[in-house]
Amino acid sequence: MIALDTNALVRLLTEDDPEQTKAVQEIIMLAENNKIKIIILSEVLMETVWVLESAYNCTHDEIAMYLGNVLDVSMFFFPDFSVIQQAAEQYKAGGDFADLVIIAQSQNHKAEKLITFDKRLQKRFPDYAVEKLTLSDIERYKQNPI
Repeated sequence: MIALDTNALVRLLTEDDPEQTKAVQEIIMLAENNKIKIIILSEVLMETVWVLESAYNCTHDEIAMYLGNVLDVSMFFFPDFSVIQQAAEQYKAGGDFADLVIIAQSQNHKAEKLITFDKRLQKRFPDYAVEKLTLSDIERYKQNPI
């Protein structure tokens, strides 16, 4: 197995540097021909979305399309595919991709609440993303330790 870093994935998606784009495409073809999986970490996808938004001024719709395309490549392996897929689906409806990955990972790991001061997250996930816990929450968590 090999892994793609953010800059390689960005080259593949934007094709803004022909030489580097070709190099990444050749590596992917070589991996495909030899049945070698390419791992893409959630951190790489979060950073890729941030780069596309901040450095390339891609629209939300363009990035949602990029995410869908990347998730559809059969030789790409995502260690937490269901988390990324959930975050990518929610991203289409709006929101910050990194925040959505954090929510999905927290839920995937059975966290009952996410403690955050991010007002947007609290508004979007009012029963999950909270600033503080109640006494009854604390009592319930004490009875169900990891």
